[in-house]
Amino acid sequence: TYTAHVRRSLDFLSVPAGLELGVSQREQQRDIRRQNINWTYNGVNGDRSPARFASQLANNRDNYYGFSDFPHVSPILAWRAYERDPSLFSKTPAQIVTEETFRITNSLYFEEKVGSAYAQADGSLFKGRLKLLTGARYERTRVTGVGAKVDPAAVFVRYADGSFARNAAGQRIRKPEAGAANSIEQLRLTHTERGFRNGKTYDGVYPSFHATYHFTPNLLARAAYAKTYGRPNLTEIVATTTVDEFDEDDPNAIQGNITVTNPSLQPWKADNYDLSLEYYTDKGGVFSIGAFQKQITGFFGNAVFIATAADTVTLGLDPSYVGWRVSTRLNSGDAEVLGGEFNVRHSLAPLGRWARHFTGFVNGTKLDLKGSRLADFAGFVPETLNGGFTYSRKPVQLMVKWNYRGKQRNGAQPAFGPDGFTYQERRTAVDVNFEVQLRKDMFLFLNAQNVFNAPYI
Repeated sequence: TYTAHVRRSLDFLSVPAGLELGVSQREQQRDIRRQNINWTYNGVNGDRSPARFASQLANNRDNYYGFSDFPHVSPILAWRAYERDPSLFSKTPAQIVTEETFRITNSLYFEEKVGSAYAQADGSLFKGRLKLLTGARYERTRVTGVGAKVDPAAVFVRYADGSFARNAAGQRIRKPEAGAANSIEQLRLTHTERGFRNGKTYDGVYPSFHATYHFTPNLLARAAYAKTYGRPNLTEIVATTTVDEFDEDDPNAIQGNITVTNPSLQPWKADNYDLSLEYYTDKGGVFSIGAFQKQITGFFGNAVFIATAADTVTLGLDPSYVGWRVSTRLNSGDAEVLGGEFNVRHSLAPLGRWARHFTGFVNGTKLDLKGSRLADFAGFVPETLNGGFTYSRKPVQLMVKWNYRGKQRNGAQPAFGPDGFTYQERRTAVDVNFEVQLRKDMFLFLNAQNVFNAPYI
C-alpha cells in the first residue's frame, strides 16, 4: 500500500478552513492452496480398534445433546505410532481421489489493484458553532481470479460437432483413459486445477458531506450524506465452476446444471443519509438518538436461472451453455435499509449515595430491510439491544453487560423452494468482566462471556 497526501490551511479566508489532497495505491495477491489429508488405520494383528489412541484430554467434557465423556482419538498418539511403524496406516483409492479433489477445488489465485485520489475541504462558521467537512474520492479497481474448472462430462467421447458418442444401447461411451468410475484417472479428466479465469475493472466517484451544529456546548446535531460501496467477498468472485451435464436426447430440455462463482459481480453502491441529536452531560454522560437511510443499487443476491447468451458472457462461460440451469450470485437490484438508534450512558449517582459508583448504559438499533426476493441481507441484524452497568470503586471494577440480537435471515436454501432460507434465532447473552488491583504493580482480571450459555440456534 502506497499513500501520500498534502494539507494546507486556507488562512486567507475570513473563517477557519483547510484543504487536503491525497492519492493511494493498494495491491494484493492471494495464492491459496489447501489440503485435507486422511489415512486408514490398518490395525495390529486384525485389531482395528482405535482404543490405543484414546485421548485423555477429551474426558469429563460436555459433548451436548445429552452426551458426556465421549471418547476422542488423539492425533498426537496416532502420529507417534505412525512414526514408529508407517505400515499401521495406508490410503484407500477413494481417499486418494477425495484428497486430490479437495486440493484442486481449493487451489485459488486472486489479484486486486486499487488506485484512488481524493480531495477534502473543511471549515467552520458562526464562531465555530457550525463545522463542515466535504470531499470526493475517485477509486478504480482491477481484480483477477483463477480457480478450478469441473466438468463431469469430460469422461465421455464426443464427435466433432460436440455431441456424445453412444453405443448400440444408446449409452454414452467413456474414454479409455477415464478409467473406472470415481477413479483418479477420471478425476484427471473432470477436474482442471486453476482452469477457470476471469477478471474485471470497475471505478466510481464517492462524494460525502458532514455537518455538525452546536446549539450549546453540550447539545449538538449532526447531518451527513455519503456515497459508499460494498465489495463482494473473495470467495464470491474467484473463478470456479462445476458442471453437471444431463444425458438428454431432447435438445429442448435443460441440458445440465452449472454452479459458478461470478467474477463479474459488481460492488453494490449506496446513498447514505444520517441524522442524529446528541447531548453530553457535565458528568461525562451521553444521550443520543439518530436515524439513517441506505439506498442501495446493485445489491447482492443468490439466483438460479436458465442461461441466456448475455448471461454466458457475463459469467465467462462458453456460449454452448445457453439454456443450462445456472446457480450463481449476482447483483439483484435495488434495496433499502431504514434504521433508528439510540444510546444512553450516565452515572447513577442521582439515585442516591449508594449509586455514585455505578454507571448504567443502554443502546439499541432497529432496521427495516427492503429488497427483492433474491436480496441477501445476511450481513444485517434487524434489531439489537445492549445494556448493563459498571461499578468502579478502587481497587475494584465490575462490568455486567447483556446483548440481544433479533432473528436474522442468512443464506438461501433452494431445496426448500424459492423462499427457503436459514435463520439465526434471536439470542440474549450476558458477559461479566471483573478487575481488582491487588497492589500497585499487580492486577487480577476475570472475564466471562455468555455466562448463562445461551445457544446459537
